[in-house]
Amino acid sequence: MKKTILVYLLSILSLNFLLNKALNAQHIEVSEKEFYELKEHFDQQNGPDYNLLNGRQYERLNSGNSHPFFNTEQYRPGSIVLKGQAYENVPINYDIHDQQLILQYPGISGNTGNSGQDLKIVLNRALIDHFQIDGLSFRRISEPETGSSFFQVLSSGHISCFLRWEKTLFHSTASGITSYTYSKQSREVYLQKEGKLFPVKNSASFTSVFDEAFQKDIKAFLRREKINFRNASEKQLLELMNFCVELRPED
Repeated sequence: MKKTILVYLLSILSLNFLLNKALNAQHIEVSEKEFYELKEHFDQQNGPDYNLLNGRQYERLNSGNSHPFFNTEQYRPGSIVLKGQAYENVPINYDIHDQQLILQYPGISGNTGNSGQDLKIVLNRALIDHFQIDGLSFRRISEPETGSSFFQVLSSGHISCFLRWEKTLFHSTASGITSYTYSKQSREVYLQKEGKLFPVKNSASFTSVFDEAFQKDIKAFLRREKINFRNASEKQLLELMNFCVELRPED
């Protein structure tokens, strides 16, 4: 049923996009009356749902061979939870430069003048509880210092471990022409304790988050496994967190 609802939602998004164009271009033959008739029909069949409708068209800078996305610029099936409502198997991508989740949906071809090219919508970040892409889970977390961002959930518990992915945008101007290039993706490790985020730069900043009674054992584990937080694999970080959990079996 949710998949059927999503198809209707995407159709309405496409029509909404075309309607905005129609109001500014005479050659696109879409009437406001037709649009609202279809939306009214959808609302009668499924009830109004504004979660996926509350977005704007995604605009991407021309950056040559680079891109702002997580892992790949290709859109792929993922899942989203918006205000408690789950949407499964939807084509999405994650812009880690601007911390935006992008929904791709098919355009409409025909007498409207649209080429049928896929359209892309920026989902309202404030409505997103969490999402999954490439088999990984991401959660939205708001911090006074950094604002609202998405964090990959590596482990959760009394003390949780998150990864924050990002890319830097570089631009240069030559002969009056500005060119843009995105960096390779990088990550930062965070621990969360009692709702507060702690950036992890090294062994000292990691162990300081834990109770003093466990710090000696954690330091010994870090030395034994030769964990460097700058380039530690996700497997190493997960094994570290599992070790820390075992120190507190009551959690």
